[in-house]
Amino acid sequence: MRELWDLSRVSCLVAEDNPHMRSILRSVLSGFGIRAIYEASDGAEALELVVDRKPDIVLCDWAMQPFGGNEFLKILRGDRDPLICTMPVLVITAHAKRTTILEAIGIGIHGFVAKPIAPAILYKHMCDILQRQQVEGPSTGIMGPGDQKTRSLDITDLSGMAPKDQPDPAQALALL
Repeated sequence: MRELWDLSRVSCLVAEDNPHMRSILRSVLSGFGIRAIYEASDGAEALELVVDRKPDIVLCDWAMQPFGGNEFLKILRGDRDPLICTMPVLVITAHAKRTTILEAIGIGIHGFVAKPIAPAILYKHMCDILQRQQVEGPSTGIMGPGDQKTRSLDITDLSGMAPKDQPDPAQALALL
């Protein structure tokens, strides 16, 4: 990872149903220098903004009502547009159970951060994801389709996983 990223030209979509948490994330992202911040209160609104604005990265809560992060990700990853189906998604949620993490990995995430978040951790994860996308090219997450490689998965830090290092979900569950 680079020492410091200039995020002033990065656009970010925050998909979060809690208005207070959206406000906190908007303030943190503004502190990172991000000027283009879009907000959605559920997965359906997030999908509209993804198609309309094409942000560089999406920060997505997992448990939103009525349309949650898992539904959002399934539709996003199934899109025919290569820019949309490979859009980087960082899940930020208080629901950090292993079943949730493994479900998110299986659908296609680029990173996972448990709430409450520290700005430094969020910055590191975002920069790691953007760096991987720049160096290795777009991907549908840390577990790309069709890759049969297996390795152990340390779910405490998913930010360092490259698309080429694909975990086997069953093996990952056994390690938790």
